[in-house]
Amino acid sequence: MLISPQKITGHSVLRNLIFLLAINVIIRTAWLLFMHPPQALDFEWYYTHAVQMASGGGYRQGNLYTAYWPIGYPYFLSLLFRITGPSVWAGLIANAILSVMIVMLIYAITLQLAHRPTLSLFAAVGYTVLPSQIEWNAVLGSEELYTMLILASLCVYICAAERNRRLGLFVLISGVILGLSCDVRPISLLFPFAIWVYELWIRRFPFIKATLTLMCMYIGLAIGICPVTIRNAIALHHFILVSTNGGVDLWQGTHVDGSYFWSWNPKINPLLAAGSNQYLEGKIGTHIFIEHVIHHPIWTVIHGVLKWFFLYWVDWNVVGVTFQAFTKEPIQWLVKSAMWFDTIVYWAWMCICAIGAWKGIKLGLQSWKVIALPIAYIAYNTAIFFFFPAWDRFRYPMMPLFAILFGLGIYVIVLELQQRRAVTTVKSTITISQ
Repeated sequence: MLISPQKITGHSVLRNLIFLLAINVIIRTAWLLFMHPPQALDFEWYYTHAVQMASGGGYRQGNLYTAYWPIGYPYFLSLLFRITGPSVWAGLIANAILSVMIVMLIYAITLQLAHRPTLSLFAAVGYTVLPSQIEWNAVLGSEELYTMLILASLCVYICAAERNRRLGLFVLISGVILGLSCDVRPISLLFPFAIWVYELWIRRFPFIKATLTLMCMYIGLAIGICPVTIRNAIALHHFILVSTNGGVDLWQGTHVDGSYFWSWNPKINPLLAAGSNQYLEGKIGTHIFIEHVIHHPIWTVIHGVLKWFFLYWVDWNVVGVTFQAFTKEPIQWLVKSAMWFDTIVYWAWMCICAIGAWKGIKLGLQSWKVIALPIAYIAYNTAIFFFFPAWDRFRYPMMPLFAILFGLGIYVIVLELQQRRAVTTVKSTITISQ
């Protein structure tokens, strides 16, 4: 069985996009009308600091300028609030729109890679009905904006790769969008190297051509992040490439694998010695992490694998900030039911992704090209969390790429069922004729 290209017509593509738009608007509107919990934790931080920025107060923690949380998402909200006024609902609606855009980009990327509208529709619908991806719309998280920008960057890159025209310009634009995503979350700063490997290994580009693509993408990425770098240099008087609490997270990773860690005991937490100096706090955290890795390499490997386990094993983090936070006295059976419903659906969904990945490799080079770029991002994003504490919220940006594997999995299952039905029909016809 070979996954061969399908004839693509504007009518079929438009019909699929209208269907996806309609079903996503209905599902996400219904969810927001039903579930609108109070914003807490990171989500409250994003909202309050977006309001502060919209009113001209700058990006501060207390009275001091900060680079502790990435600035991209609260800045995005602040631009929105300059139009709508401070409003949690405006932010939630914006996130829902970003989620719909993610679905459309899944369809567009899959169509460019596989050239099969049916497979692309399976991928986009698969993501649409994954419960946790809907439920995250009820909080003001940075996941939707970051993921949309990642997919937009990949979509532009694939467009350039498929047409092989104006390659440099398209790659530059892709890099700029990738840089903007790093303003929201700095995870993808090294992703162009994964693209470089992809071009050398899968697309069989000459070394020089692949390296030029790498350089062009990094020029674009530098353009995307330079406003934040300049802002940090002016406000904090230090070279801080992007706003992040990475040093703190690295230090936390030496203590825990799948949860948040903090201590106010100076004997346990050396970061407290930095006081309110966040730049120094990050440097201390990074230094301690490096020393820990050098002196405990086996421990680091074991706990790196455990971090990957916690990144993938369940899908219930969103339940804590939605069902559990919705009322002062949450219904415990409903919370637990939601946790296990989300997780069981996620397990089944990922099994279909595994079928798609296996079939893509087994069916040969043509199908391997369909899954290689999604797997490149998934592998890169997973590798990052070898050192950082991880749980299922941090898997959010990878799920649209898994959706491409899901679409392929459903597609090959449907094809096999159709082939078996056809064989059964032929056998029945032969039996009757005899």
